[in-house]
Amino acid sequence: MEKNKIGKYVKYAIGEIILVMIGILLALQINNWNNDRIERKLESNILSEIQVNLEKDVINLTSKIDFNENQIKHNTVILEHLVRKTPLTDSLRFSYARLSGRGTFEPITVAYENLKSKGIDIIHNDSLRIAISELYDFKYFYVTEDLRMDYEPIKNLHMSEIYKNVKSVFSDGKNQRLSEPVNLSEAQNNIYFQEALKRAIAFYNWMNYNYDRAIKENKDVQERIKAELGQREK
Repeated sequence: MEKNKIGKYVKYAIGEIILVMIGILLALQINNWNNDRIERKLESNILSEIQVNLEKDVINLTSKIDFNENQIKHNTVILEHLVRKTPLTDSLRFSYARLSGRGTFEPITVAYENLKSKGIDIIHNDSLRIAISELYDFKYFYVTEDLRMDYEPIKNLHMSEIYKNVKSVFSDGKNQRLSEPVNLSEAQNNIYFQEALKRAIAFYNWMNYNYDRAIKENKDVQERIKAELGQREK
């Protein structure tokens, strides 16, 4: 009888231990499932935020391209005017007043910085994670820092020649700035001024080429994000 009681107690204890272990395993499984669900929700939210930032970047890049196109137009008009030695008009004075400036692009990185603070590995799709990282850390870098550094010597030459050869005169009836050459005859024969305009035009075109490429690279990442979020909604 004593042996039977001990056997029952052992079986009961073993059963209790098994039940406790099963309970612990279930609790761990539920906790892991809950943590994974929270992480996936956080990942989706960050991806959505990056998507919004990228959409705004495209709008920004497009506006910079438009600005640079205007700069190309004004510099080209003045260059042709100087080379052909045509008479000075108010239309040309309008362009003289708008020779300088450039469309500087700065990406919106709030969502990407948030991603890095949470840990970029939170994005489980390897190719998507790499694409986002490459866009912000490498591809965007060229159209911001590198392009800006390349522009500095051309900007200095451009601005220097404008400063020496162009003066502000007055505003027209529409309160628009007007400028004209300090000495039209000298400007028409100033090869340094004309060369500065040529280089500026070439670089505005180069900037826009790179901005167009950045838009394509941006939209490629956007499509990847949309595809990833779309799969989760199914």
